Amino acid sequence: MKTGVMPVGHLSASQVHAVLLAATAPPPLRSARPWRFQCTPDSVELYADPLTTGTDSEQRERMLDCGAALLNLRLAIKAQGSHADVRLLPTAGRPELLAVVQPNGYETITPHDGELVAAIAGRQSNRRPFTAAVVPDAVQRQLRRAAEVERAWLATITADQVPQLRDIMRRTEVSPGTPGPGGGNDLDVDPGRLVVVVGTLHDTPLGRLQAGQAMQRVLLTAAAAGISAALSSQAMAEPTTRRELRQLLGGGLWPQIMLRLGHGTAVPSSARTPLEDVVISDEHPFATSRPDGAPRRGSR
Repeated sequence: MKTGVMPVGHLSASQVHAVLLAATAPPPLRSARPWRFQCTPDSVELYADPLTTGTDSEQRERMLDCGAALLNLRLAIKAQGSHADVRLLPTAGRPELLAVVQPNGYETITPHDGELVAAIAGRQSNRRPFTAAVVPDAVQRQLRRAAEVERAWLATITADQVPQLRDIMRRTEVSPGTPGPGGGNDLDVDPGRLVVVVGTLHDTPLGRLQAGQAMQRVLLTAAAAGISAALSSQAMAEPTTRRELRQLLGGGLWPQIMLRLGHGTAVPSSARTPLEDVVISDEHPFATSRPDGAPRRGSR
């Protein structure tokens, strides 16, 4: 079946296939992959799957997932020896078009970014209980720097903030006992464990897309250092509790996603989505929606 994969710029079709596999690797925060890609002769376009309804939390998580896919796409293009020229939200009248990425010129990947690329395939959210081993200070500095590179910030939950955080999470409608792979739950935020929040100065589509890239760079940096991570948006599920978490962090950052980091055992890899399901082609056109809510086919 035709997948819509084609040569893009000076990348061959096989190279484009490889970078799209990397881009579609992140496990989504929810069950469905919310991203779609389209290849043109000179760029790879990233689209958000239309979501005409849904809570603000669901809209935010969709943008975080797409940002994670975008970060992987950028890194994978660099791994092919090319520079990724990125334009975010390039067309005001097309909010579903999140990014246009052009392989432009040549660039040698750095050893650090090479480690991140190597970590893409194995990056999973690990909800199993972590050991008592602490995350070294040097790694914590690397994680903070990873978020800052993507124009976001990583706020660490201090020991004296844990009781209030647990109270915020208990008051969300999301069940705190819902287990992830291997058990565990979102309330495993005891003092002494590393819990961080990816935050942005602006709570806009652009800010959330940047937060998704920051989230993924932090997670890949952790994976490359042998650190497991569990993702949680429970404290941000409701506007009221999200505002409370924002105040807990000092009031300057909008919390986008919370991560629990530590040393854990391996979890099984999640199922991969076939490329033909997420790459736009004649067989799989992209359906956006008109202002009246009626579907229309095609993206261009």
